[in-house]
Amino acid sequence: MSFSNKEHRPSDRSRPRTRSSDSYGIRSPLLNHSGDQDSIELSSMKNDPFNRSLSIKRNLKDDKIYCFEAFAHFLKGNIGSGFLSIPYAISLAGLAVGPPLLALICGMSLYCMLLILKCADKLGRKYDQKNMGYGDVVELACKDYFNSDGKVGRRAVDSFLILTQLGFCSIYFIFISGNIKTVVENYYPEMQINMKVYLVVLLVFIMLTSFVWNMKALAVFSVIGNVCIFTGLGVVLVYIFMNTDFTEDTSNLIHGNIGSFPIFFGMAIYSYEGIGLVLPLRNEMVEPEKFPRLVIIAMFVLLSLQIIFGSLGFLCFKYDTAAIITFNMKKGVVGSLSQLAVSLCVYLTYPLMFYVPVDILMVPAKERFPECHSFNVEFWLRVILVMLTFMFAVLIPHIELFIALIGALASSSLALIFPPMAYIMVFRPALRERSICMLIMLVGILGTVIGTTFALKDIVCALSGSPVGGGWPCQPPPEH
Repeated sequence: MSFSNKEHRPSDRSRPRTRSSDSYGIRSPLLNHSGDQDSIELSSMKNDPFNRSLSIKRNLKDDKIYCFEAFAHFLKGNIGSGFLSIPYAISLAGLAVGPPLLALICGMSLYCMLLILKCADKLGRKYDQKNMGYGDVVELACKDYFNSDGKVGRRAVDSFLILTQLGFCSIYFIFISGNIKTVVENYYPEMQINMKVYLVVLLVFIMLTSFVWNMKALAVFSVIGNVCIFTGLGVVLVYIFMNTDFTEDTSNLIHGNIGSFPIFFGMAIYSYEGIGLVLPLRNEMVEPEKFPRLVIIAMFVLLSLQIIFGSLGFLCFKYDTAAIITFNMKKGVVGSLSQLAVSLCVYLTYPLMFYVPVDILMVPAKERFPECHSFNVEFWLRVILVMLTFMFAVLIPHIELFIALIGALASSSLALIFPPMAYIMVFRPALRERSICMLIMLVGILGTVIGTTFALKDIVCALSGSPVGGGWPCQPPPEH
C-alpha cells in the first residue's frame, strides 16, 4: 500500500472522511499507526461472515507479504458461513448437477477477478495511480468511459456493499442463535425456547461488541475468529466421516429440484466473495506479478474443498441437510464443540463486518447533523444499524433464504456484473472478449433478478406458514 499523503485519489471528495477502509477492496485499507509510527496494522476486511478480514501486522521496513502468505489469506477469506451452507446448496441441485454448477460459478468468479486485476493495471498506468481498491477501479472506469467524475460507479459499489455487509450481520444473528439453540436442546430437550428469545439475548452481546471502535482490538477478534473457524470446520469433517454410511445407495441423491436452482445460485455466489480480497492482497505482495497464477490455484483448491465438503455433508445427512450443516450436529462433544467454535467465530466477526457500513455512512450522517459531536453521531448510527440487522433477523429467521437473498441481490452484482462492465469500459475489447463479458453480465443480471424474486417469494411463503419451494402464489399452510 502507498502511505504517502501525496497519493492522488480518483475521487477527491469535497467532504472529509472520518477514517478510511477498504473492506471488500472498496476504500483504502484500515491503518493503525503505533505511537512511534514504526509499525502498521492493516485490516482489509471482506464481506464474509466468519473471517472475511485480513489482519497483517508488520514493520514498515518489511511490509510486504510472500506468495504463500497471500495464498493463505485468500483461502481464509473465502471460507466462512457460505462454505458451511454448501452441503445444503448441493442438496437443492443434487450430486449430478450441484458440483458442476459450483465449478461454473467458481470459473466465472475467477474470470472476473482477473478482469479487475487487468483494469487496475491499465487505469493505474493511465492515471498514475497505485494500489487501487475495487471502488477506485469502478470509479475510474466510469470516468474513463463517460468523461465524467465517475462518482456514480463508486456510489453503486458502496450501496451494494452496505446492503451486503448489513445482510451478513443479520445472518450472524440467525447463525449464532440457531447453533446455540441446537446445543441447548440437544442436552436439555425439555427446553423448547422460541428462537426469538435467543435473538433478544444475543442482541445485548452483539450491541456490546459493536461499540469496539479500536482496530487493534478488532484485529485480535479476527485472529481468535480464524482459530475458531478452522477448529470448527475440522471437527465438522470428523463428525461427517464418523456418521456417513458410504455403502448406502445414493441413487436418490443424484437429481435435485429445478425449482430450487435460483436459491442454489444465491447460496453459491454468496460463498464466492474473493474478489474483494484480490486488489488489497496483490498490493501487499513482494512479487505482485505472480498473483494471477496464485488466485487461479487458490480458487481451484477452494472449489475442490467445497465439492468434497458439500458432497460429503449431503451424503451424511441426505435431504435432512440443514441450511448450515452445524445445525445437524447431534448431542455429543464433537458436535457441540463445532457449533460453539463457529458461533464464537461469527460473534467476534460481527464488529469487523459492521465497521464497513458505519464507515461509509458516517460521512452523510455527520453532514446531516453538523451540530452534533461526531462521537454522538457514530454512537447512535451504530445503535440504529445493530437494531436494523436484529429486526431483519427476527423478521426473516430462515437463514438459507436470507443467504440466497443477499447472494442473489448484492453478491452477484459485486462478483459478476461490475468486473466485466468495468473491463468493457476500460479496454473496449474485441467481439470475442466483449461477448464473454456480456454473457457473464447476463448471467449475473438474470441470477440477480430470478434469484432475488424466488428468495423473496420463498420468504413470503415461509413467513405465512406455506411450503417453501413451490409455485406462486404460496400454497395454503398444511392443516394440523
